[in-house]
Amino acid sequence: MDTQTKPVIPQVGEADDVIIARDLELKNLIGCPYSGINLAIHKGEVFAIRGHNGSGKTSLLLTLAGRMNFTKGSLRVLGYDLPHGRGKVQKRVSLALFEGVNDLQESLRVTYAVGSELELYGRKPTAEVIEEVLKKVPELYEVRDQRIANLTADQLVMLGVLLAWLSHPDIIVVDDIESQLTKDQSTNIMQRITELAHQDDITLVVGVIERDLAHMADDALYLEKDGE
Repeated sequence: MDTQTKPVIPQVGEADDVIIARDLELKNLIGCPYSGINLAIHKGEVFAIRGHNGSGKTSLLLTLAGRMNFTKGSLRVLGYDLPHGRGKVQKRVSLALFEGVNDLQESLRVTYAVGSELELYGRKPTAEVIEEVLKKVPELYEVRDQRIANLTADQLVMLGVLLAWLSHPDIIVVDDIESQLTKDQSTNIMQRITELAHQDDITLVVGVIERDLAHMADDALYLEKDGE
């Protein structure tokens, strides 16, 4: 764990805190993915959770998003105490693509995926509206007629973020921006999603492995299993 960024136990009740965790822990049949988690994430902040593969990073991200229960401690998201407020939290916290959680069918085309998401949130997915949305991410607009299976790893990450953004959430949670990507590609993605979050005043919680990516965030939590 990076001693210079050792988390301070947050005080519950800060006006701009959208996520507050105290002594958060998860234990299951195969072990303890994370424990002793204390953090406070502010509105409009880009917050990185850094941990190597197997550090419990993904489980923690899903917990903060209201998609996975914890076994100890307390968690408040957008003013709701979990797990009781889980349903309300899920309506205001969007997930980018998480493997095994919200995968897209590989046979779908990019335009169809965007249209389906727009329809889910009550917007009529006309060709003009879909085109307008995709133009926000030029590299996706260029491959709008391609199938999901043919997208590169960085295009797939950006598509996941774009789909999460369409619900106009308060918080977007992103994981795995480095798998099958070069360091430059991951850095570019981190920069792009940080700009998007700051532009729209959306809180962004992103899981990363590399220290340099964590340093690009406004604040970060370094999981103890990092071994650093």
